[in-house]
Amino acid sequence: MKDAHPLEKTVGMELYATDCAGIGGRLKTRYEDFLVEEITTDNEILSFKEWSNRPLGAPTLEGKKTKYVSFTVQKMGLSTMDVSTIIASALRLPRNLVSYAGLKDKRAVTVQRMTAPIRAANGLGTLDLSNVEIRDIKPSRQLVQIGDLSGNRFTILLRDLDVSLDKALEVAEEVQSSQLLNYFGIQRFGIARPNTHIAGKHLVKRDFEGMIRSILCMPGEYENQELLDARAELAESLTPTEKIIDVFPKDLHYERTVMDELMKHPGEFKRAVTRIPSRILTLMVHAYQSYLFNRLLSTRVKSGMSHVIPELGDFLIALDETHSGRDSWLFVTETTLEERRQQVIDMKYTLALPSPGYATHLPPTKQSEMMKEILTAEGITFKDFRNPQMRSIDAPGGLHRTSIALSDWEASIQDEGLLVKFILRKGSYATVVLRELMKNHPINRI
Repeated sequence: MKDAHPLEKTVGMELYATDCAGIGGRLKTRYEDFLVEEITTDNEILSFKEWSNRPLGAPTLEGKKTKYVSFTVQKMGLSTMDVSTIIASALRLPRNLVSYAGLKDKRAVTVQRMTAPIRAANGLGTLDLSNVEIRDIKPSRQLVQIGDLSGNRFTILLRDLDVSLDKALEVAEEVQSSQLLNYFGIQRFGIARPNTHIAGKHLVKRDFEGMIRSILCMPGEYENQELLDARAELAESLTPTEKIIDVFPKDLHYERTVMDELMKHPGEFKRAVTRIPSRILTLMVHAYQSYLFNRLLSTRVKSGMSHVIPELGDFLIALDETHSGRDSWLFVTETTLEERRQQVIDMKYTLALPSPGYATHLPPTKQSEMMKEILTAEGITFKDFRNPQMRSIDAPGGLHRTSIALSDWEASIQDEGLLVKFILRKGSYATVVLRELMKNHPINRI
């Protein structure tokens, strides 16, 4: 396997699964070049529809006595969290009452399902939002929650290729026929400033000063000199001023919130951290768990072990099920090895590795030793992920698939670029597939 891009190596993505040369190119030159259509747990594909540019109108739900209403959201140029917040604000609801199954790309056109309290139904149909359309408003007995999806269908156009169109199709065929490494993609960590996992590590260690330093002082490759100077000044004493805060762009609102709090209460780092929304703190811890998983997967493959076929001491999980690490899994023993391998070949189960947390327990195996060596080098234990005093960073861990098998793959030439269509199960990322095609700087994939 080929070595990955140096930036990807810093977040544990050390290898490519394919040996072919990359086609280069750019992703998301236009929002319309990246289409994501969610697939529900009932295997319904929430298909893109041409923009109507007008509100749907209040739905007719008389006689439907349920607690919730579900609806389809088609958005462009906004993150899922952005849209959830916008809808909640427009309906005068707490943000957490507008829920969704998965986070979708911001620089894209995406379609996904959301839910809200039933009292929001009439208001939903009359919302007139920029780059957001709401349709299919229906009563629902249950909230849609994270993980309540089967997968996503992608339609992606890559432009400005470094190779001929014929060569691009040839590379696409090789990628399609390969079992790819199911890394957590670099978007989870940040491309311009990959520090989300670093902040997460400090949170796990209860090092709140270190966490604040990681988000305020770590420089970004593409930042202007004024911001770099402000970060350097902060690094000396973590004492923000109004002048420093004004230098930070408005979209860095969590950093600005922390600095506002430190101005009021100097040195009270934990207090400042708790001003960050809990869902953001959770994402930081999850990013660190993802980094540890990526390192473990890379270590395994570099040792010569397969990322597809199970070995003695491995875990298997059923495809298309959510796994917390404390529920259903199969363990591979000498007596079950051949049976377990056949279950993987039959695509009933798949190989999985720990995304570590306080509930992770490892049997005495070679794979477990790899995980322990990584944690020792990091200065981390499983118990560090236990924090009942701050539920947002209390992380049990789980099991995550090691490979990606592409389905419904199509590759063709369009507008002098490569158009690819494919379906991924939940827990896999399109940008991880595209890195195998492109093999260039990750900045081309944001």
